[in-house]
Amino acid sequence: MTNPSTKTARSIVEWLLDAGIEHVVVAPGSRSAPLSYAFAQAAANKNVTLHVRIDERDAGFLALGLAKASGKPVPVVVTSGSAVANLLPAVVEAHYSGVPLVVLAADRPEASRGHRAPQTIAQADIFGEFASGGHADLALEDNVDHVLASIFTTPLAHRGPIHLNVQFALPLMPDDANWTPTRGSHEVTLGASDSIPAELDVPSRGVLLVGDVNDREATCAIAELAAELGWPIIWESTANVHGATNALSHGVLIVDSMPTPDMVISFGAVGLSRVTGKLLQTTSSHIAVHLDSDGPETPDAFATAQKILNCVPRAKNIVDAEWLSAWRDADAQAAKIVSAHLSTQTLTGPSAAVQLWNHVSDEATMTISASWPVRHIEAFAPSRSGVRTLGNRGANGIDGLISTAWGIACTAQANSYLLIGDVAFLHDMGGLNVADGQPRPNLTIVVLDNDGSGIFSQLEQGAPAYAAHYEQVFGTPHGRDLWVIAESLGVPAKRVTTRDELSRALEMADRIGGVSVIVCTTGNRADENTLIKRIRDEVTEAVNR
Repeated sequence: MTNPSTKTARSIVEWLLDAGIEHVVVAPGSRSAPLSYAFAQAAANKNVTLHVRIDERDAGFLALGLAKASGKPVPVVVTSGSAVANLLPAVVEAHYSGVPLVVLAADRPEASRGHRAPQTIAQADIFGEFASGGHADLALEDNVDHVLASIFTTPLAHRGPIHLNVQFALPLMPDDANWTPTRGSHEVTLGASDSIPAELDVPSRGVLLVGDVNDREATCAIAELAAELGWPIIWESTANVHGATNALSHGVLIVDSMPTPDMVISFGAVGLSRVTGKLLQTTSSHIAVHLDSDGPETPDAFATAQKILNCVPRAKNIVDAEWLSAWRDADAQAAKIVSAHLSTQTLTGPSAAVQLWNHVSDEATMTISASWPVRHIEAFAPSRSGVRTLGNRGANGIDGLISTAWGIACTAQANSYLLIGDVAFLHDMGGLNVADGQPRPNLTIVVLDNDGSGIFSQLEQGAPAYAAHYEQVFGTPHGRDLWVIAESLGVPAKRVTTRDELSRALEMADRIGGVSVIVCTTGNRADENTLIKRIRDEVTEAVNR
């Protein structure tokens, strides 16, 4: 007879298989043994791909990347105690970006709580409101089918992470070691709401502002809407509309110098640059669109939206061809200035980012880190066809990005890339600590190394008045050889300092495949700050001339 812990674990695995999971991430632990072993058996039967990580935070972000890229639920299995707490950063990101991450946290029986039992903490509701996709504290005597049905058969737009806290009792290992999952016995209908597009009459002079959008159907509809209205598109790095006919290349560089539009329609979370926030605050009419693929919070960061719609609208206007032409002319002027400044052999953060952007194929997937990388692509990268872009734009943190990109790459059909800063690389260097025999995608990690946090130089902290303590608490120089760190973890790595060296390194990485790291030494942070300011000033002068 199967013991209660094994029976519960196997039922959970079968429910998740029926929910469409293709990947599962497991971190080692004792109390979670029933789930870990059941998933290992399912993987042996080719029901699911099993990934193992020794660090729970990396496990959480790996599962996040797998779920973000595939759009399907991905469970992460952890043991009790602080192991669960290490998942909080990934759960927060999944909540704000609407990613179906499934936390399977093992726990001791309820009677052990509050008595200092080893590896037992108050974890039943540890994620609180961040477990926005559903939550249950499951005891072995509970009806598993009833509990899971209440979670997995509720259609819900903006679905975020699910937390299933499972109280396991001894024995933890199965009495019968042979088991094959039974699929198709549970009716699972995870889904989004049906949305009817609004019909709008809009002015001739407007702008589409597109933030983080991970929905191909929506991006196609946005591109079509822009073409019909004759409006330019200002896109952020993970908007996935950079190939649209009306997509500008350098929208954030020119927007301050253009006439204020009569209307802005925004999609997804926007506001990566302060100029786009200013745009929303100065236009007389702002409509925000809250897509099903977004997180649960309405995307209206500046409280400027008069309407919030739940899908891409249909709209009509009297097209003003001169309006779009003026934006395109200004964009072309900006492109000449950007190209002139980024064409030198010596690498800078912007030039390395743009070189990678221009290198990757149309079929590639590119994960773009928060901080400088997303802003370099937003400001300096030209519009182009192809390449799917993803990032952790829910909470905009720099944690877990190597693990997230690894998960994204595991779902990709072509080569994948991660553009990341040096501090973010150090923050998740454990993401490279992957044992032999684990799934290894084709992932090239390009690190922009300026020995610290360069982005603060563009913010208030970088003002001369605060120079006395700037380096210590904001610049944070690390002085580490990042390629040595990568190779110490068994990942091939190379350091480059010129555009030609970067080109050769990228070509070699594509040819060899697997996971590799390219560290771009981009020079002095103060010089880079001066370069970025010079480009912005010259663009402003040229457009206003």
